[in-house]
This record gives sequence, C-alpha cells and structure tokens, in this order.
Amino acid sequence: MSPRPSPARQDAPGLDFPLVHRTGYLLHKAGTLLMQEADRALEQQGLRMRYFYVLAALEGGHDLSQQDLSRLLNLDPTTMVALVDELEGNDHLERRRNPADRRRYILRLTDGGRAVLAAAGAAVDAVEREFLAGAPEEDREQLRLILGRLLAGQWPRVIACE
Repeated sequence: MSPRPSPARQDAPGLDFPLVHRTGYLLHKAGTLLMQEADRALEQQGLRMRYFYVLAALEGGHDLSQQDLSRLLNLDPTTMVALVDELEGNDHLERRRNPADRRRYILRLTDGGRAVLAAAGAAVDAVEREFLAGAPEEDREQLRLILGRLLAGQWPRVIACE
C-alpha cells in the first residue's frame, strides 16, 4: 500500500519534499516570506518592520513602557531604547512619566505617529492580502483565529499601568 499524498502535496505542486509535513517549518517559511515582502513595502515609506511594530503595539492605547515593548516584541532592551529615541525624535511617539512609578515612562503615539501608522498599516495589509490571495477569505480568517489560539498565553505578560 503506498502512502496517501498529503493535502499540501495535492494543493501545492512542487512541495514534494519531507518538510511539507512539518507545521513549524511551513509556519516559519510563510512568516519569513511574508515579512520580507512587508519589509520591502515599508522600505518604500522609509520604515522598518521594528518601527512599524512599535507603532502598531502602541495603537491600542495601553500604558506600555519601553520594557513592556521590549518583552512584547522580543527586542533587546538596548535596541528598544534606540528605536524609541528614533520614534520620539521623528515626533511619532512621546514619553510620559508613569504617575504610578516615576522611574518609568509610558509611551504614547503622537498624531504624526498615527498618520505614519495608518500609511504603513495600509501597506502591510496590502502585502498580507496579496500573500494570502491563494486562500479563500474564510480560510484566511480561520488561519488568523487558529494562530491566535495557539499563541494565547504565549505572549509575555504586559501589565497596563493605571
């Protein structure tokens, strides 16, 4: 009895090597390709993915510090300081003293940061739509929900300051 072909082999010609059976590899490869395209799109606006991620993380209005963002985005704290300095220098975010802890700063988007985020978000959305165009809309939403469930509880704990 011959092995049954996997759905990946049936649906994606050219994917006939053993790694197509490794979900981790497929997730990594898809993520890498998607981020490369998003990087190219943001580059046209003079941005980098890290810059976009910081702006997008602050969009929700949570009281996040540099340390919180460093953990959330898995960026080295030194890198985060330089990135926040750059964002502040470009008037895309501002640091405010945390009233509960005067040693910490809360980061907030400025109007300029919101405008840059809107344009960058549109570019990233377009890349994602194009990348995922081969899958029906309901499958794309299902993929997002499944990934959200898989990652639930995996994010670093970020406590909002009140």
